[in-house]
Amino acid sequence: MKPSRVFRLIFQIFILLLTVSITVVSILGAISAVIILSNPGNLGVDPSQIEFNTEINTTTFEIENLNFTLPFNFTNAGYFDLENLELKIDLAMNYSHVDGGGPGVNETRIEEIFTKSHNFGTIIKGTTGYFNFTGLFGDFTFPPTLNFTSDVDWFRSPYAILFYANVTISLDYSIGLHSLTIGLINLPVGEIEGV
Repeated sequence: MKPSRVFRLIFQIFILLLTVSITVVSILGAISAVIILSNPGNLGVDPSQIEFNTEINTTTFEIENLNFTLPFNFTNAGYFDLENLELKIDLAMNYSHVDGGGPGVNETRIEEIFTKSHNFGTIIKGTTGYFNFTGLFGDFTFPPTLNFTSDVDWFRSPYAILFYANVTISLDYSIGLHSLTIGLINLPVGEIEGV
Protein backbone atom coordinates (compact mmCIF):
# COMPACT_ATOMS: atom_id res chain seq x y z
CA MET A 1 0.00 0.00 0.00
CA LYS A 2 1.26 3.43 -0.91
CA PRO A 3 2.05 5.85 1.95
CA SER A 4 -0.50 8.34 0.61
CA ARG A 5 -3.29 5.74 0.85
CA VAL A 6 -2.24 4.78 4.38
CA PHE A 7 -2.24 8.44 5.39
CA ARG A 8 -5.66 8.97 3.79
CA LEU A 9 -7.06 5.89 5.57
CA ILE A 10 -5.70 7.03 8.95
CA PHE A 11 -7.12 10.51 8.36
CA GLN A 12 -10.56 9.08 7.44
CA ILE A 13 -10.58 6.90 10.57
CA PHE A 14 -9.63 9.95 12.68
CA ILE A 15 -12.44 12.04 11.15
CA LEU A 16 -14.93 9.20 11.69
CA LEU A 17 -13.94 8.83 15.37
CA LEU A 18 -14.10 12.61 15.86
CA THR A 19 -17.57 12.78 14.27
CA VAL A 20 -18.87 9.88 16.35
CA SER A 21 -17.50 11.32 19.60
CA ILE A 22 -18.98 14.79 18.94
CA THR A 23 -22.33 13.20 18.02
CA VAL A 24 -22.38 11.12 21.23
CA VAL A 25 -21.46 14.17 23.36
CA SER A 26 -24.20 16.23 21.67
CA ILE A 27 -26.83 13.53 22.21
CA LEU A 28 -25.85 13.14 25.87
CA GLY A 29 -25.94 16.95 26.25
CA ALA A 30 -29.46 17.12 24.85
CA ILE A 31 -30.62 14.28 27.10
CA SER A 32 -29.00 16.02 30.09
CA ALA A 33 -30.79 19.28 29.29
CA VAL A 34 -34.11 17.44 29.24
CA ILE A 35 -33.30 15.72 32.56
CA ILE A 36 -32.26 18.98 34.24
CA LEU A 37 -35.11 21.13 32.92
CA SER A 38 -37.86 18.52 33.37
CA ASN A 39 -37.53 18.69 37.17
CA PRO A 40 -38.49 22.19 38.46
CA GLY A 41 -36.53 21.49 41.66
CA ASN A 42 -33.25 21.46 39.74
CA LEU A 43 -33.41 25.22 39.24
CA GLY A 44 -34.26 26.83 42.56
CA VAL A 45 -34.84 30.53 41.90
CA ASP A 46 -37.72 31.58 44.12
CA PRO A 47 -38.54 35.32 44.02
CA SER A 48 -40.41 35.00 47.32
CA GLN A 49 -37.11 34.14 49.06
CA ILE A 50 -35.50 37.46 48.15
CA GLU A 51 -34.48 39.51 51.18
CA PHE A 52 -35.23 43.06 50.04
CA ASN A 53 -34.34 45.81 52.53
CA THR A 54 -35.10 49.52 52.18
CA GLU A 55 -34.53 52.44 54.51
CA ILE A 56 -36.41 55.65 53.70
CA ASN A 57 -35.90 58.98 55.45
CA THR A 58 -39.44 59.87 56.57
CA THR A 59 -38.70 63.60 56.39
CA THR A 60 -37.05 63.90 52.95
CA PHE A 61 -38.34 60.61 51.49
CA GLU A 62 -34.79 59.93 50.25
CA ILE A 63 -33.74 56.29 49.98
CA GLU A 64 -30.88 55.97 52.45
CA ASN A 65 -30.24 52.28 52.01
CA LEU A 66 -31.41 49.63 49.56
CA ASN A 67 -30.03 46.12 49.27
CA PHE A 68 -31.15 42.60 48.49
CA THR A 69 -30.01 38.99 48.64
CA LEU A 70 -31.31 36.33 46.27
CA PRO A 71 -30.58 32.74 47.32
CA PHE A 72 -30.74 30.16 44.55
CA ASN A 73 -29.57 26.66 43.79
CA PHE A 74 -28.86 24.66 40.67
CA THR A 75 -28.73 20.86 40.59
CA ASN A 76 -26.63 19.30 37.86
CA ALA A 77 -28.48 16.03 37.21
CA GLY A 78 -26.88 15.53 33.79
CA TYR A 79 -23.85 13.75 32.35
CA PHE A 80 -21.38 16.66 32.18
CA ASP A 81 -20.23 19.54 34.37
CA LEU A 82 -22.16 22.85 34.13
CA GLU A 83 -19.64 25.53 33.27
CA ASN A 84 -19.76 29.32 33.42
CA LEU A 85 -22.96 29.51 35.44
CA GLU A 86 -23.86 33.19 35.28
CA LEU A 87 -26.75 35.07 36.86
CA LYS A 88 -27.75 38.54 35.67
CA ILE A 89 -30.36 40.68 37.40
CA ASP A 90 -31.90 43.90 36.13
CA LEU A 91 -34.12 45.88 38.51
CA ALA A 92 -36.56 48.61 37.55
CA MET A 93 -38.51 51.05 39.69
CA ASN A 94 -42.13 51.92 38.85
CA TYR A 95 -43.46 55.14 40.36
CA SER A 96 -45.87 57.97 39.63
CA HIS A 97 -43.96 61.15 38.73
CA VAL A 98 -45.63 64.30 40.07
CA ASP A 99 -46.33 66.77 37.24
CA GLY A 100 -44.50 64.38 34.87
CA GLY A 101 -46.98 64.98 32.06
CA GLY A 102 -47.37 68.69 32.81
CA PRO A 103 -48.67 70.74 35.75
CA GLY A 104 -51.27 68.75 37.68
CA VAL A 105 -50.68 65.55 35.69
CA ASN A 106 -48.94 62.56 37.25
CA GLU A 107 -47.19 60.17 34.90
CA THR A 108 -46.20 56.58 35.65
CA ARG A 109 -42.53 55.99 34.94
CA ILE A 110 -40.30 52.97 34.93
CA GLU A 111 -36.61 53.60 35.55
CA GLU A 112 -33.87 50.98 35.43
CA ILE A 113 -31.95 51.27 38.67
CA PHE A 114 -29.78 48.14 38.84
CA THR A 115 -27.92 45.85 36.46
CA LYS A 116 -25.42 43.30 37.69
CA SER A 117 -24.16 39.91 36.59
CA HIS A 118 -22.01 37.40 38.43
CA ASN A 119 -20.29 34.25 37.21
CA PHE A 120 -20.54 31.44 39.78
CA GLY A 121 -18.18 29.06 37.98
CA THR A 122 -18.69 25.33 37.51
CA ILE A 123 -21.12 22.84 39.08
CA ILE A 124 -19.74 19.32 38.98
CA LYS A 125 -22.09 16.65 37.57
CA GLY A 126 -24.31 15.05 40.21
CA THR A 127 -23.97 17.95 42.68
CA THR A 128 -26.07 20.94 43.72
CA GLY A 129 -24.60 24.40 43.99
CA TYR A 130 -26.09 26.83 46.53
CA PHE A 131 -25.43 30.50 45.87
CA ASN A 132 -26.36 34.02 47.00
CA PHE A 133 -26.59 36.93 44.60
CA THR A 134 -26.36 40.28 46.40
CA GLY A 135 -27.01 43.84 45.42
CA LEU A 136 -25.72 46.58 47.69
CA PHE A 137 -26.75 50.24 47.81
CA GLY A 138 -23.63 51.25 45.87
CA ASP A 139 -24.65 48.97 42.97
CA PHE A 140 -27.85 50.94 42.37
CA THR A 141 -27.99 53.85 39.92
CA PHE A 142 -30.96 56.12 40.48
CA PRO A 143 -31.75 58.77 37.87
CA PRO A 144 -29.65 61.83 38.79
CA THR A 145 -32.55 64.24 38.19
CA LEU A 146 -35.00 62.26 40.34
CA ASN A 147 -35.91 64.06 43.57
CA PHE A 148 -37.63 61.58 45.86
CA THR A 149 -39.20 64.38 47.89
CA SER A 150 -40.92 66.29 45.11
CA ASP A 151 -41.01 63.94 42.09
CA VAL A 152 -42.52 60.76 43.58
CA ASP A 153 -46.25 60.70 44.32
CA TRP A 154 -46.10 59.35 47.88
CA PHE A 155 -49.91 59.40 48.08
CA ARG A 156 -50.29 56.72 45.38
CA SER A 157 -51.87 53.70 46.99
CA PRO A 158 -51.26 51.08 48.04
CA TYR A 159 -47.57 51.49 47.09
CA ALA A 160 -45.69 54.61 46.06
CA ILE A 161 -42.86 52.64 44.43
CA LEU A 162 -42.86 49.13 42.97
CA PHE A 163 -39.74 47.15 42.07
CA TYR A 164 -39.59 44.61 39.22
CA ALA A 165 -36.79 42.27 38.18
CA ASN A 166 -35.59 40.49 35.08
CA VAL A 167 -33.49 37.43 35.93
CA THR A 168 -31.29 35.68 33.36
CA ILE A 169 -29.36 32.47 34.00
CA SER A 170 -26.87 31.27 31.41
CA LEU A 171 -24.41 28.37 31.32
CA ASP A 172 -22.28 26.19 29.06
CA TYR A 173 -22.69 22.43 28.91
CA SER A 174 -21.38 19.30 27.14
CA ILE A 175 -17.75 20.38 27.27
CA GLY A 176 -18.77 23.79 25.94
CA LEU A 177 -20.72 22.47 22.93
CA HIS A 178 -24.08 23.76 24.22
CA SER A 179 -25.05 27.08 25.74
CA LEU A 180 -28.33 27.61 27.56
CA THR A 181 -30.04 30.81 28.68
CA ILE A 182 -33.18 30.97 30.83
CA GLY A 183 -34.95 34.26 31.48
CA LEU A 184 -37.66 35.33 33.91
CA ILE A 185 -39.08 38.78 33.21
CA ASN A 186 -41.12 41.39 35.10
CA LEU A 187 -41.08 39.62 38.46
CA PRO A 188 -42.48 41.80 41.29
CA VAL A 189 -39.80 41.80 44.00
CA GLY A 190 -40.60 44.64 46.38
CA GLU A 191 -42.50 47.80 47.11
CA ILE A 192 -42.40 50.93 49.23
CA GLU A 193 -45.67 52.00 50.82
CA GLY A 194 -47.04 55.48 50.33
CA VAL A 195 -48.01 57.83 53.13
